[in-house]
Amino acid sequence: MININSFSSQHFRLEQLAEGVYAAINSDTGWAICNAGIIDLGDRTLVYDAFMTPTAASDLREAAESLTGRPIRAVINSHYHNDHIWGNQAFLDDVDIISSTKTRELIATEGPKEVQGFRDVAQERLETLEAEFATAQDETTVNLLRIYITYYQGINATLPTLQIRLPNLTFSGNITFNGPKRSAKLISYAGGHCGSDAILYLPDDGIVFMEDLLFIGFHPYLADGDPGKIQHILAQVRKLKAKIYVPGHGPVGQIAHLEWMDEYINTLNTLVREAIKSGATEAEMDNIAVPGKYQHLPYATFYPVNLKFIYRQQLTLGAGIDKKG
Repeated sequence: MININSFSSQHFRLEQLAEGVYAAINSDTGWAICNAGIIDLGDRTLVYDAFMTPTAASDLREAAESLTGRPIRAVINSHYHNDHIWGNQAFLDDVDIISSTKTRELIATEGPKEVQGFRDVAQERLETLEAEFATAQDETTVNLLRIYITYYQGINATLPTLQIRLPNLTFSGNITFNGPKRSAKLISYAGGHCGSDAILYLPDDGIVFMEDLLFIGFHPYLADGDPGKIQHILAQVRKLKAKIYVPGHGPVGQIAHLEWMDEYINTLNTLVREAIKSGATEAEMDNIAVPGKYQHLPYATFYPVNLKFIYRQQLTLGAGIDKKG
């Protein structure tokens, strides 16, 4: 076993949350892209999410084995998005990959389409971003471009050897892992951030690994699920009364960050509702300025995407709004 300060990776930093529990927090210039978790059950180790690149996942595997001194028995895929599952192949064949039944289905059906889509455009996209970066002037644009350049560098480095490794164990509802040191409860929800999301709750420690149901310090991505269901899930998670919440993206947080996520969704709902009342079209969602309290957030490209998604959702649901006022 090693001390947490003895391990380093260019892709993530480690933060100890409790004895035997660690958050692996993505580095801005690394290829992890999302956050992950390492949980020592006392007789075996769980890894929660596998990062986007096998390169970063290899460092995660080394960290998990070195910090706990125990073999990794399972890797949990919280949901199907590439930044959480492409690292699966970095783990040994005897390590189980666990997900909800729906997540496995989405990895199997949407995963190959996504890979092909990146093969078609990733290199060209990287070159375009690098050209824009070379002439960018303002700090906000520079920082945003840097994030996406790192992302596409990781994509292009991964594609030549990428193999989509499907979960071999699936569950519905929830499943509990019991060990001599602690228990870990994996709880799935349908249709929040995406088709299926699974949080990992450590009741003995008051810790919840939230995946992309929670973003901290970033614009969240809302356009592959249902923002209203996210809010319902957040309400359910609050009932767990945990003290520590690990987001899919951003630093480790507290319960107040669940409130922040709620407020973000409510703010965008209000902006869209008012725009529809005034007769705005979907294309005109691009004209809605980012509220001041969110202007500093990275992933700014998610903001107009979120607005347009909510616009379509509100129209589909009827929203009780006469577009002509």
